[in-house]
This record gives sequence, C-alpha cells and structure tokens, in this order.
Amino acid sequence: MSSKPSTDDKSDNELMDELVRGRGIKVLHGIMYPPEERAVDYVVEYMNKKALVKFFKSLSSRSKLYQELKKLSEELKVSSLIIADRFNDRELLHDIIYIRNRIGIVSRITLKRYINNEKVFIYEFNGMFYIKIDNKKLKELREKKRYRTHELANMIGISAKTLREYEEGNIDMSIEKAYRFLEVLGREFEDVVREIDIFSDRIIQRDKERETSMPRKMYRKVDVDKRYKIAEKLKEYGLDVTLYNAIPSDAILSSRQPRFFISYLGKNLNSYEIEVKCRENYMFAKIFEGNPIVIADEDVDRAVLSQAEEYGITKKITDLEELAKEIIEEFRR
Repeated sequence: MSSKPSTDDKSDNELMDELVRGRGIKVLHGIMYPPEERAVDYVVEYMNKKALVKFFKSLSSRSKLYQELKKLSEELKVSSLIIADRFNDRELLHDIIYIRNRIGIVSRITLKRYINNEKVFIYEFNGMFYIKIDNKKLKELREKKRYRTHELANMIGISAKTLREYEEGNIDMSIEKAYRFLEVLGREFEDVVREIDIFSDRIIQRDKERETSMPRKMYRKVDVDKRYKIAEKLKEYGLDVTLYNAIPSDAILSSRQPRFFISYLGKNLNSYEIEVKCRENYMFAKIFEGNPIVIADEDVDRAVLSQAEEYGITKKITDLEELAKEIIEEFRR
C-alpha cells in the first residue's frame, strides 16, 4: 500500500504547488499577514493577469472574510478564486464554477481535476447554469448545416433575435438551450462550446451595496479604532479610503494612481509582528503597482520607526490634520 497521501488529504499548499506545475500558474506572493483570519492566501498571475486565491473549508457570502475579499477584488479590479467544499451551507457541485461578480468559487475536486487538465465548461450565476460559446463557430456551423437564422431559432425554441445575440457573442447560453442545440446540430456543436477560464472569466456587475453602504460600515468603530479616525480625516480631504481587517494593508487610498497601501502600527505590536506586517504591506503594494506607506501611532518609539522605514514612506501620528496634509503631498509627488 502506498504511503503517499490521497488527493483528499493534500494541504492547500500542496494543491497550489500542483497548480503551478500542472497549469503554469505563477505565484507572485504567499500572504503571511494577518497570521489568522485572512481574506487572501495567494496572489497569482495567469495569462498575464493577476488574481487573488483563497482556500476555505466552508464559507458564507455573509462572512466577514468573503465580504472583505469581495471588496478588495472590486478595489483592485482583479478576479478572485475561492476553493471550498461548501458555500452557503450547500456542497459545491463538481466541474462547475460559481460566479459572484469578480469572485469565482470551485470545489476542491474541481480544482484537482483542473490541475489534471480536465476542463470546466459550466458556470452557475444567479441560480442558473450556463456555458460560454465560440460565437463565430456557432454561425459557421449554422451556415454549414444550411439553416437560416429564423429556421434554426424556431427549431431550438428561441427568437431569431436571441440567436443573433449568440452569434454576435453578446450573451452566454443556458444549459437547457445548449442541450437543444446539441440535439438539432449534432455532436459538431460540442466544438462550439468553449472552456471557462476559472481565473478570469467573470460577470462584472456594478456593486450598488458597496457604493451605498460602505462609508457607513467603515466608520462604525470610529471611537474605538484609530485607523477609522485616520480614514475619516483623509476622507475630509477628498481621498477615497477603504479600510481592511484581513489583508496585509490596513487601508488603501485609491483616489489617484498609483494607489497608496497603508500599514498602521499601534504600540501593541512586537518587533516580529512589525517586521512581518510592514513587509507584507510592502509586497502587496509592489505587486499591484502602488506605494507602501507606514503610519505609526504617536506612542511608537523611534526604533520601531527605523524598522518600518525599510518598507516604505513612514509617517508618525502627531496631529491628524498634519498627517492628512503630508499624505496629500505624497500623492502630488
């Protein structure tokens, strides 16, 4: 009997190693901060596009980590991939990717099959299942079969307008309609169906919840957490500030390009925690072509500041008004 672990026993790190070898994914950085309860495990690159990767056993769309990953994906305009066993108290179906705006969710089994070069053809969105098609091949197949647009549309049970939308690449096709096309056009229709890129194929919608509710949620702890006081002051000066609790950066300023990735140092951090936190914020900023900045509490001593200066611009809080002005000056440079 082999002593090797089964695929079900493999750790998240082992799965990532296999993903790199089997699919040519490049790991740009393995996130180490926060040490627990973090929203991102890896930043990867595939087909010249960056993506965020997170492993869960089970997750809910209402969980803080999921919401933070969703917020970060929107902020950075990158796709995220979640690998999990259960989502919203339901087991994930295999060989399917669940799409939620910029986030894609697959089961561990789906990822393992993907690593072994098995393709994903079906995605779930808003409770419905769809496929992506090669619109040019669909039109070529219809013409090869000598069907006029309205003739094929009638046979499928759709409008001629919908068929034209398929052939122009404007809409994806439901599973039900795909089976009907297969019945009418035969196995040649299988060549029309295209593989889904689990790292980048997404349906991007405007996030109204983020626009309307984020400012209120951001400042709920204003009297408890000094980060919120800093963010409130920066926002008074017209800076677009987003706070985070479960990524290397405490805040991201994205009013202008490049973005500023802020790491806040309180007096409760030890030397090792400061080193890791500042380094991780620095790496995160560089990967996303931003500038790292460290803001230290007024009670933090000089030795800590010297340590932090290795990882970006360092500012000490003495007066929030002055701090905001200094950061604005950094933006203008």
